[in-house]
Amino acid sequence: MKGAVASVDIFAFENETSSKRLTLTIAAPEPRPEGEGWQCRLVLADVHRPEIIRGTDSVDALARAIARSGDRAIGRAREWVTDLRVQGLVSYRDRAGEATFDFS
Repeated sequence: MKGAVASVDIFAFENETSSKRLTLTIAAPEPRPEGEGWQCRLVLADVHRPEIIRGTDSVDALARAIARSGDRAIGRAREWVTDLRVQGLVSYRDRAGEATFDFS
């Protein structure tokens, strides 16, 4: 994604031999075009289209992309990774399946 400030590859395994490489990317925050606040784009390539995450300032926008909360607009990346688990996939940081991917 153009303007990315953070990106990580996630290897989602359906079973011991079949994995799918997904890329979670957060774009640099920018002022909202309509004013009042900031926004950043978030995408989990091949699974979710880019979403705009809004915040009161640039740090808030980034935090809302990954932070823990029950609010739908907050922690969207966490929700997406949790959804992979709900679908029965196991997520790793490496293709060998040795380093579990987790937001903890």
